[in-house]
Amino acid sequence: MLLLSPSSQAENKKSLISDTDSRFIQNAAIASHAATEFAELGVKKAENASVKALAETFVTDHKALSKDFRILADAQNVELYKEITPEQTATLQKLERATGAEFDKEFLAAFEDGHQALISSYEQASQDQNDLELKVIVDKTIPVLKVHRAAAIALAAK
Repeated sequence: MLLLSPSSQAENKKSLISDTDSRFIQNAAIASHAATEFAELGVKKAENASVKALAETFVTDHKALSKDFRILADAQNVELYKEITPEQTATLQKLERATGAEFDKEFLAAFEDGHQALISSYEQASQDQNDLELKVIVDKTIPVLKVHRAAAIALAAK
């Protein structure tokens, strides 16, 4: 499960931003990539049409976010990791094994839990940012993550 290839420039140059900001970009890019993988699986496997539609929205939004992070990482000489985390891999494997209504339930739970962690991380990052470009991405993403989480919660309650 490859994430994003680092640019050849990033491999040979020191990051232009703080280590904290670099780690946030790396972690956020991985999380967005994992969310895209989960959502693409949701598009393929969701039984409920509303869950499938939500998964399509997640794919679109997280691909755009991944692109934002890739552009910022290139500009700031931040190397992006190539693989999702072991925890994300475990969640993906769990979703791959689930079928039907059980898949829908697990999918929505993964986005509810995952997005709560992301929201907390982004809110903290928003307060701590010194890099204006990163702050813009973080601040525009928080409301999107909140909408995603709320939609997952609402569908899970039906």
